Formats: sequence, C-alpha cells, structure tokens
Amino acid sequence: MLLTLMRHGIAEKWAGSDADRQLTEGGRRIASDVIRGLRGGGWMPGVVITSPLTRARQTAQVVLDAYPGTPLEVMPEVLRPEDGLLDELGWRELIDPIIVGHEPSLSRLAADLLGAKGVLSFQPAALACFRVDGLPPRRPAELLFFAPPIFARCFK
Repeated sequence: MLLTLMRHGIAEKWAGSDADRQLTEGGRRIASDVIRGLRGGGWMPGVVITSPLTRARQTAQVVLDAYPGTPLEVMPEVLRPEDGLLDELGWRELIDPIIVGHEPSLSRLAADLLGAKGVLSFQPAALACFRVDGLPPRRPAELLFFAPPIFARCFK
C-alpha cells in the first residue's frame, strides 16, 4: 500500500481563528502544480483524508480537483496523528490514502513511519510517499519519494 503525507499549501496570515486560515492564491497554485506533476508520473490516491482546518480542506480539494471521484474523509485525528491516526485508519479498508495535514505533526508521523527521527520537514505543499505493509505498519516504511514545493517548478 502507498501512504502519502501532504502539508497544506501556503496559508494567509491573519489575526482571526487559526482554524479558519485560508490558502493564498499562490498556495493553491503551488499545491496544484505539485499534484499535477505527480499525476503526470502516474501517482494516484485512493482516498483523500484531511484535517478539518480550512487550509487543509482547501488543499484536499486541490487533490480532488485533479482526481475527480476520489473519496474524501475529514478526520480530526489528522491534527494529532500521534494519538492513533494510523490505528484508526487500520480499521478501514483503504487503498493508497493521502493524508493532508500540518506541521510539526506530519514530520513526526513520517519519522515514526521510517523508524527515524527528524528525517523530513514539510514545507507548505510538500508531500512524501511511503510504501507500507498495512495500517498501522508492522515494520518501517520505505520512502518512495519526497516532493518539496520547488518540485512544482519542474511542471510549469
């Protein structure tokens, strides 16, 4: 199974509720460029799982726009994946999920998957794809690729 982790795109800075921060136009464009590049390489999610925060949901929508018909699940557990997200997902019959979330939680989750510490840092719109033996994984995952946002420039 493939498991992809993606950080939300660049969000606006504002004084309102953090949960309501929206993607900037540039953040939406970069996320779209990253997804378009992966699509050209044959990557395809089976389900999109996202944090309930606005910027993550908007990034998830970018993925859905590129892959119409892909199921979407909004899960508060994505906000704190260390509190059993992979165990929760293990109860479902998922195929190649992408989890859209936040830092520093995604970096910690990636480290847990790899059995290492401080391996990856997710800039906005960055993503990493892992091969796992199931959810939760019984042994360390294999990092297949990491696509930082600069990756998007290759596909303009």
